[in-house]
Amino acid sequence: MPYNKPEHYTHGGLPRVPVNILRLISELEGSYQLLHYMGFDEDRDTIKKIKDIYYKLYFKIKKDYE
Repeated sequence: MPYNKPEHYTHGGLPRVPVNILRLISELEGSYQLLHYMGFDEDRDTIKKIKDIYYKLYFKIKKDYE
């Protein structure tokens, strides 16, 4: 699925398909690691909770997508 349409880059325009959820999780994982290494434990824990939500969403969408 090509993402070169302008509507994909507006609020709510990017499809909620498994690959895009994984892209989001990847960004969250990077933030989680930086927060860990910098010692921002409370913020790291907040990102962990958010990651858990999106991992659950990913597996649900992936199951439905197949």
